[in-house]
Amino acid sequence: MQKTSLVILLTGVVALGMWGISDYMAHKGEAYGDVERGQSIAEQTCLRCHTKFEGDPLPDPNVTTAPALASFGQRWPLENLEEALAEGITVSHDNMTMPEFSFTSQSIADLLSYMESLTNAANAKVGQ
Repeated sequence: MQKTSLVILLTGVVALGMWGISDYMAHKGEAYGDVERGQSIAEQTCLRCHTKFEGDPLPDPNVTTAPALASFGQRWPLENLEEALAEGITVSHDNMTMPEFSFTSQSIADLLSYMESLTNAANAKVGQ
């Protein structure tokens, strides 16, 4: 009886472990975004008003107060933007309301990964 219980317990543990691994593999990449996809998203949305780095030429001369994307990660953890991006950020720059964008959880992860790469590049420049 004890041997049977032990076999059942071990079988359950192995099954849960295999389920966890297969679940991880099925969702691999979702928790972490793709920098190239994030760059594409930023180019289509953010970089119409924001620059990549402080001091870059402004893409829209009518917008002068939109902070550089790299500066976001220098000021606070980028994960803090997840909820705002999911719900729609409502801020204004130069008396212009920021357009409302609709992002999926994967596109948010992609965009934040790209922004993290910009932050890392900006931090490396400062450290030189």
